[in-house]
Amino acid sequence: MIGPKKTPKDFGFKDGDKHVVINDASRTAKAYDFHGKLLWEVPCLPEGQYGDYRVNSGDTPPGLYKIGEVYKDYDRLGPNASYDRTLMAYGWYSFDLIELENQEAGNGRAGIMMHGGGSACGWPGAWAPMQPLYSTHGCVRMHNQDLRDKLLPLTKSGTVYVSVYQHDL
Repeated sequence: MIGPKKTPKDFGFKDGDKHVVINDASRTAKAYDFHGKLLWEVPCLPEGQYGDYRVNSGDTPPGLYKIGEVYKDYDRLGPNASYDRTLMAYGWYSFDLIELENQEAGNGRAGIMMHGGGSACGWPGAWAPMQPLYSTHGCVRMHNQDLRDKLLPLTKSGTVYVSVYQHDL
């Protein structure tokens, strides 16, 4: 596996901050608090449509990120949202991942996120709480309900760092 070269401590990791570790081999996301306590573990899919993180539509580039802007479409529209192509693709919540190791620019692409939905799920399947996890164009895919109930609460206090581990090419 290949992963970050740096750790959250290199960026001021402090009490109140969280660390989410994405592992492509186990297809899991595990969240830890500042003291190393495991908070939760849920399924995720950091696989792109091509098994190479160096290409567009490939796997999520390995490395360390932090969560930036959060798009809360479920809070705005509720459980019975009307069909929308963007909602179908990204689901209830979308979390911008800000690169901390130049991994996106170094791989010639940007815009990596953690999100739900999934165009392959169709509508309203992509808006379901536990929609199937299909590969994306390079983002980390999680169940809509896990994004709301697990990841979103972590953003309420401190910084959320995200380490992505991928198969070594």
